[in-house]
Amino acid sequence: MNRRELLRNSLLTLGAAASVNIPVDALVFASGDDASRELARPDWTPAFLNPQQNETLISLSETIIPATDTPGAKAAFVNRFLDLVLSVLPAETQREFLDSLTWFDTGAMARYKANFVNLSDAERQDFLNLVAWPHTHVRWGETDANFAGYGHFERMKRWVVSAYYSSPVGLKDLGWDGWPARGIFKGCEHQPGEHQDAN
Repeated sequence: MNRRELLRNSLLTLGAAASVNIPVDALVFASGDDASRELARPDWTPAFLNPQQNETLISLSETIIPATDTPGAKAAFVNRFLDLVLSVLPAETQREFLDSLTWFDTGAMARYKANFVNLSDAERQDFLNLVAWPHTHVRWGETDANFAGYGHFERMKRWVVSAYYSSPVGLKDLGWDGWPARGIFKGCEHQPGEHQDAN
């Protein structure tokens, strides 16, 4: 089983929104709106993230879900979707997300002397291999045995996977054929006053 299949199976088991506590009302758009079109606009700019944070999120999400025979996180606009969701979430949730995102730049700088965005593909892969597991011994000169990287990686992985499999790209990877789940709602065809009184 490859990494993409593992992530997809994890998502199906845990549930996307529940895994990162995304409130349902943050994901609801007016009837007929296609949020993916808005996110794909060429003039899109972040509503919440600053440019450096956005670039770090693009690089990190594409490293977690790279393009293979199907599009990766960048093509699915994972960064744009998360920026939109984060813009309406509580300040504490925003802070936790940014703390984890910032840690990847801090950790990359400590290990490779470069921001995460500036790492080579091999270095990014090596970095994620190091943080993907809990460590019980001292890493990178830390003074205690509590390795923060694993927690930050787990948090960001949940966000990225949830966003990816909420996108049209991710849904098609899950087998969605593009049709609305409930078909077209026509509503009641009776004229006012035509219904019989239930009493």
